[in-house]
Amino acid sequence: MSVKSPTTPASRKAQGRLAVAFRDFGADHPRTREAREAFEVERYLAHVQAAVNSAPPLGPEQQERLRRILTTAPVAPELVNGGAPR
Repeated sequence: MSVKSPTTPASRKAQGRLAVAFRDFGADHPRTREAREAFEVERYLAHVQAAVNSAPPLGPEQQERLRRILTTAPVAPELVNGGAPR
């Protein structure tokens, strides 16, 4: 039995863009690599959202622990300061 991966409208859109890039440019083209990365990010966010939706209510200590985990995650340089130019 396989487990269905969670999806969101954004992850489905990113997957479609990846498919088009793969078809039009091939697997190793920069546009395809960019589309693949965008899809992987959206897929990851869909999993996080599904986990949050299915989680029991968290206590203050658990919320703080989760906050620490998420705030130590790496941030893409282009997203620092909300994507504002440097």
